[in-house]
Order: sequence, then C-alpha cells, then structure tokens
Amino acid sequence: MKIAGDTHTHTLLCQHAYSTLLENIQAAAAAGHRFLATTEHGPAMPGAPHDWYFENLRKAVPRELLGVVVIKGCEANIMDQAGTLDVPEAGLKKLDLVIASMHRVTFPQGTTPEERTAAWRGVAKNPRVDIIGHLGDPRFKSDYEAAVRAFREGGQAVELNASSSKSRPGSEENCCRIAALCKEYKVPVVLSSDAHFCASIGEVEPAAAIAQKAGIPEEQILNLSYRRFRNWLAARHDIQDLPEE
Repeated sequence: MKIAGDTHTHTLLCQHAYSTLLENIQAAAAAGHRFLATTEHGPAMPGAPHDWYFENLRKAVPRELLGVVVIKGCEANIMDQAGTLDVPEAGLKKLDLVIASMHRVTFPQGTTPEERTAAWRGVAKNPRVDIIGHLGDPRFKSDYEAAVRAFREGGQAVELNASSSKSRPGSEENCCRIAALCKEYKVPVVLSSDAHFCASIGEVEPAAAIAQKAGIPEEQILNLSYRRFRNWLAARHDIQDLPEE
C-alpha cells in the first residue's frame, strides 16, 4: 500500500526525535507524498514543546512547502481515566489534527483494563480528537471492542502504528485484533510511521500488513488518498484552507 501522507510524525522539538520539521517535509516530498502531519507530543511529555507551540503552529508554518501540504497537529497525552488531554482547549482549537495516546510517563500507572477503557470512552466524546494513537500498546490493554465502538460513535479514526512492533513490544496481536474490529464496525483507519527521524517518514509497511491481514478495504484507510483524508478532516473541523488536490 502506498500512502498519500504520513499522519503521525515528530521533530527534534520533542527532545527524543532527531530531525527538523523542514527535514521531515523534504523526506515526504522525496517519497512523493501529498501531505505530512506534524504531531508533536503534548506538554505533559518530558521535553515536549510549551503550550504556545501548538497555539502558534497554524500561523507560523506555511500550509504548503515543496508540494507537501502541512497538516498542523499534535499527539496529546491522555492524563486520566476521564480521558482528559494535556493540551488546553484553546490550543486544540487552533490545530488541524489531534491524536490522543496513552504513554507510560503521562498516564497513571496501575490502572485496570476497565479504567483504561473508561478513558478511551472519555476521549471518544471529545470532538477535537481525530485519531486514536497506538491503541494496541500492551501496557494499556483495554476492552478493544468497547473502545472501537466508542470511536465509531465519536467519529474518530484508529491508527495502525508501524513503529509499535519495535517501540511497544507485544503490540502485534492487539493491533491485529483492533484492525479486525475496525473492519467489523467500519471505523476509519490510518497507517502511520510515528517517525522520530526523517528517514522513517512514510515507512508504514508493518501497519499496512496488519490492515491487509484484517481485510480492511482500501477505501476505509483514510491516508491512502489525499482527497479522502482532506475531506474527512475538513468536515470534522471546517478547515477552509486545505487544497482540494
């Protein structure tokens, strides 16, 4: 599968990635991608940018560079069982795209699967959240069927994260289960690299393999087509300045 754009990428601003935004855009252009989402970690992550970074992103970065449409987003941290995010509402409203994820340094330790499922239900009720990040992380195992059904109601897409097999060992079985549920409940899916270095932009093969194994139709995978992704995102947030092609 060839993606039209990567939906989850990081820059050196998060202090555990190693390329600039421009280097990531150059890599996307070299790969023939039409768009790139830059999705820095929310401020609760150690080393992450300040709130002001997210509030200023839309104004500071051009919409298009080197033929690549820049989608200006974040990977917000889920902070509690209610699904609270670490990016203030004022910041969320100024972004094109919001991924919500659980991380071991920001989500409470010692929670039960039921409590984590409650957190996902809370996230699903947030209209500013667009994509669910690396749901298959075994450290945060949940009731995946209940979560996916909640995302269907909330209109979120579920990410199949290509880096999970390396950075979150033990994810593959969970991701296969999640992909099958997304197919069953017709929940949109994106394939992402979660790149922390520019050479990894667009490397989504492990995620694509999981999608194919689950039999997810290509039309259900949003970022195989720029138009499909663009129209989905613009409808969610009434974004006026995204090029149509």
